[in-house]
Amino acid sequence: MSEIASPWDGTRFPRERTTGVVLGLNLVQTITAGIGAGMALLSIMLGGFPAGFITGIVILVIFAGLAIPKIAGRAPVEWAWRYIRYGVRGAQSQLVFVQREAADELYAGQPEPSAPVLGASVQGNGRDEKGRIVPGPGARFRLPGEANELKVYTLPNGAAFVFDPRKGEGIVCAKVMTSKGFDLESFDTQEDRTTHWRDGISAAVRLPGVARVQCSDQTTLISGARVKEFYEVKGQAVVAAGGVAGASLEPFLHASFEELMAEAQDTPVHEMWMTLVLSREVLSRRIKAQGGGLPAFMDVALQVMTTIEGALPASGTSVVAWHSPRSLAALSRSAFDPDSTVQISERSGDWVGVSPSSGGPVAMEVFSDHVRTDGFLHRTYKVSEYPQSQARLGFLDALVFAGDFRHTVTTIYQPTDGRAALRKLQRRKADWTTSDRLLKKLDRQPSMEHEREWEDIERAEAELVDGHAALWMSVLVTVTGRDEMELEANCGDLLAKAVTASVELRKLYLEQDSGLLAAALPFGWVEKA
Repeated sequence: MSEIASPWDGTRFPRERTTGVVLGLNLVQTITAGIGAGMALLSIMLGGFPAGFITGIVILVIFAGLAIPKIAGRAPVEWAWRYIRYGVRGAQSQLVFVQREAADELYAGQPEPSAPVLGASVQGNGRDEKGRIVPGPGARFRLPGEANELKVYTLPNGAAFVFDPRKGEGIVCAKVMTSKGFDLESFDTQEDRTTHWRDGISAAVRLPGVARVQCSDQTTLISGARVKEFYEVKGQAVVAAGGVAGASLEPFLHASFEELMAEAQDTPVHEMWMTLVLSREVLSRRIKAQGGGLPAFMDVALQVMTTIEGALPASGTSVVAWHSPRSLAALSRSAFDPDSTVQISERSGDWVGVSPSSGGPVAMEVFSDHVRTDGFLHRTYKVSEYPQSQARLGFLDALVFAGDFRHTVTTIYQPTDGRAALRKLQRRKADWTTSDRLLKKLDRQPSMEHEREWEDIERAEAELVDGHAALWMSVLVTVTGRDEMELEANCGDLLAKAVTASVELRKLYLEQDSGLLAAALPFGWVEKA
């Protein structure tokens, strides 16, 4: 009996795009090369031979050096522009952030949500007599740069709704959990879970108004006291239900566990969350139909949250709870100051989490290849190349479990209009065909990379025609260390694991601050390049 082929056989990712306007050069490179060729020709015509000719050759070589080669995925002329922007930001003191405002506490009391919510939240007013949400005053996250505009409100179920007035987007974040270790499953079950995860993500990004979906796994530290508190709460619940737990059940094991937790150091655990970013512009008609304004936008967010809760369980992933403003601020705060994770984990009752006004860093300084915040250094990488041969199911787990140090692996999914994606592919095919024709006229042999790109274009077009969702995907990894030596050691461990995952990591030079906000914070704060 012949074996049934896996639907994932032959799965691989396309290479980083090389097709451009002419011979693989993008628009900026083509313009730069064109200007150089024009200046060289003008120099030859005006200067004559040999002075004008020599000057023209020098100009041509300089501009070719700026336009043609690529360093870390970009041409030198593009890097020059980024260095200029970086220098201007430094001159305007935009590379240093200091928290100068007092962190006033805007929280009082704890509402009674109708759905699971992590911790206490801003006191909201619920709904009015007409059933419309009353947002309340809200609170502002004090974050660096434009992220300082983010404002958080409380939904009727106690969850946080973050509004970005600059982009006109609403943000909700869920704490998620997987049911079982993926590597422990049989291959058939892994296939099923991967298929369900694909379907769940496709359903999420196809929901009207969803602008981005962020899925993050953060290796963090938690105190033994927090584990002990969780054990005691569960034991009390069992006793209240008429059962036996704790010392009454196993006195020796109970005493041993309490002694172990009392002496336990910080233990690495994985914090997973899913962030949904909703576009007010796309949802404008739906928002207007429900009364308009921020209250209607929040109502729409509640409906999307319910849909997501039902779409994920088949993939082995479930929504444990929706983050409240305080628990969301705790994620943000611990990203800048990992030491605060231990202190925050020991809080209980109304003090679970932190105030949004304390969710940002006390100070942040941006360098070309890392960021310093509150005594820690952070470096963010982007996965620039994915597996080129057969991709292993769950290949990113090598990055997630890279080691027992603070790091966050974030995947961003951004939906793209199917027709627009097809038109873009048609343009890529035209660009590739033009480059191929020029190579043949110049009697140059096409490279294997050039031929493989045609296969990637055809594969992508076939998938769109078959009805698959058009997605732009990006994977970011932020690594943290207490000093440069620890940061370099942690980054070395991560790069070694990248080889196992068959991916290529690239530092986000001159973009480390935006990379940190996108990868380590739960706000889906990223823009498609």
